[in-house]
Amino acid sequence: MRTFLKIDGVTEGASLALARALMAVEGVVDVEVSADDGIASVLYDVRVEVPALIAVIKHAGYDARPL
Repeated sequence: MRTFLKIDGVTEGASLALARALMAVEGVVDVEVSADDGIASVLYDVRVEVPALIAVIKHAGYDARPL
């Protein structure tokens, strides 16, 4: 499964850290975070719930929502 998340205010420097944090979620297979458009693309299996991904982003200090 794949979801796209809009991340408000993410910078180029933070995009790599956010990608690492999302990859640490059990069941996440691949992550791409674009600071240019503020969108994260997350590929994951059925164990992952989107609210858990959003919680990881919020814990890092950013607001996020599904697209």
